[in-house]
Amino acid sequence: MASAIRAQYPETGGRHQAAEICLKCGVCCTVAHSCHVTYDHQFNPRYTFVYDCLASEKGAANPNIWLCVSCHKCEETCPYEVSPIHFIEHLKGEALARNTAHPTIRAEVTQVVATGYAFPLTSATDRQRQGFGLGPLAPRAVADLAKIAERTGLAERLKEAQP
Repeated sequence: MASAIRAQYPETGGRHQAAEICLKCGVCCTVAHSCHVTYDHQFNPRYTFVYDCLASEKGAANPNIWLCVSCHKCEETCPYEVSPIHFIEHLKGEALARNTAHPTIRAEVTQVVATGYAFPLTSATDRQRQGFGLGPLAPRAVADLAKIAERTGLAERLKEAQP
């Protein structure tokens, strides 16, 4: 059953069946002590982050989907191979495609794809690094990031989302 569900991702039928199984299970909540969203006090053992994302009527417009940093801890503990992270990543993709992702998120993703870093590198960055006794940051494989963005459709979604 689990293999069949995973094979259907992200098709609607498989996604809904997976979400239903996930919501009934909750085993991934055992990683709550190590998942960063635990620090957000709105989530607790009865109302978890995964439940918020999967059960939300907002779907891709739910701003909480961006709290997931894709650590895959929920996936490691999932006994049904539903993998909540794949569901959440699909919602993030939908948000980018529908242009409902917060502009800050779009800007940060664009920044990472373009430079390999989540923040702009400036002379202030160099000075701070020198102050800590660190050398300059190494160049990133920006060409590889561009290929990944192109092959996954992310580059097109970012272009479509530009105002």
